[in-house]
Order: sequence, then C-alpha cells, then structure tokens
Amino acid sequence: MPPFKLEEFSYKELEEFIKKEGIDTFILPVGTIEPHGTHLPLGTDALIPIAMGEYIAEKLKAILLPPIYYGVTTSLHGYTGSIRIKPETLEQYVYQILESMKMHGFKYALILNGHGGNTQALENAARNAWLNLRMAVMVVDWWTLAREKGLTQKILGKEGGHAATDETAMILATFPNLVKKKLYDPKSIYVYSNGIRAYPTPGTIINYSEKEGETEFKDQGSREYFEAVSKLILEAFIEFKSKVSSIVE
Repeated sequence: MPPFKLEEFSYKELEEFIKKEGIDTFILPVGTIEPHGTHLPLGTDALIPIAMGEYIAEKLKAILLPPIYYGVTTSLHGYTGSIRIKPETLEQYVYQILESMKMHGFKYALILNGHGGNTQALENAARNAWLNLRMAVMVVDWWTLAREKGLTQKILGKEGGHAATDETAMILATFPNLVKKKLYDPKSIYVYSNGIRAYPTPGTIINYSEKEGETEFKDQGSREYFEAVSKLILEAFIEFKSKVSSIVE
C-alpha cells in the first residue's frame, strides 16, 4: 500500500512525494462524538469517514489528513460522552486547514462528513475556500448521497437513520469489534417528526419514518454497502475535478 497519510510523512518526504506523484488533492474526514444507540461507539460519525478516506485516498492518489473527531452535536448533547463544539468554531477550524493546504500547493479537497450537524459549517468553509482561496472543495454527507442514489434501500433493504441499519453496516464493515450486538436496545429508538422539537432527543437511535423499524445487523451486506458508497463518492469527486479543472488556478 502506498503512503498517503499526512501524519506519517516527514516534511521532506511529503514534499518529494507530492512533486513526484503530481498530487494536488487531499481528503479530510470530519465527524463528532455522540451516542449512537447502545450498540455503536461514540466515535461512529468519525470512524466511518476515516475508513472511507483510507479507501478513497489510495484509489484517488490523494493525501489523507488526520480526522476531526469533534463536531456540532446538539440534540444528543448531554448523553454521557458527547462532546460539542460551536458551528462557527468548526467552520473556522476547517477553513484554516484548507488555507494551510492551499499554501502547500493543493488545489482540490474532499471533505468526508459523517454527521448532519456539521453540514452547514462545512459548507460555509468550503464556499469561503473557493471564494477566497480558489480551492475547489466538495463536501459529502455520505448517508444522504447513499440514500438518494438508492444504495441503502438496494443493498440493506432500509432507508437508514441515526445509529440505524446503514451506520451499523458501515461500522460492521470497518470496525466490527466495536459493534456490540448484545447491548442493542430497541427502546432507544426515537421516530423523528417534523412537527416536534425536543432537546435532548428522547432516544439515541433516530429513525425518520415509522416503517424503518428496528436496526438490523447486516453482516453479509455490510462490506458491499461500504464499498458501494465509497465508490459512489470517488466517482462523484473525480467528475467534480474534471468539470471544474478549467477554472481552478
């Protein structure tokens, strides 16, 4: 496996590697620390982008940055172990990372987001990186893209949700030792409603419809799902680079 993790290079090795391989792209995984039912780890939203980043970086020939574990947790903040940072903090943090990478000659960034609460802050950082730095940035909410493209329903037979079948499948595929099936508790399920606002959310597994039902542990389909979603993101990013390359400095 070729080197691609930023933190594992010396600065001279990185300099030579970028020049030799013509690398102009980096990947930044971003998540948060919050509860995911009683069966998944607190770091689920970071662990999934980290695993996808490793998978994609090798195929894309991109540099993988160390992940950001902390994010904009709101309705689940307060459950034991949850950690929250403000949206403006995350936005500035990510923007300054993009700024540094631009200084080193990188032109393109793929931000792999694992947490919905981060989306607006990451979008703001990406927009400002383009307007101020002329760095082309794509932000991907993997679960939304997978659902839109029909992968979640096709492979898992579910629409997915927070700590639901889709996130569980991703952790089963990448960190199976962290999935605690014996601790799973269906009483943790909360069905979200557009007509209700409740803080904190009265459940740490969040479904978006009544029909979703209980979380299923898809041992057989989990790796297929992980690879299908990762390939979908890879293809989308390659297309993005191709279409904007003429206006990226």
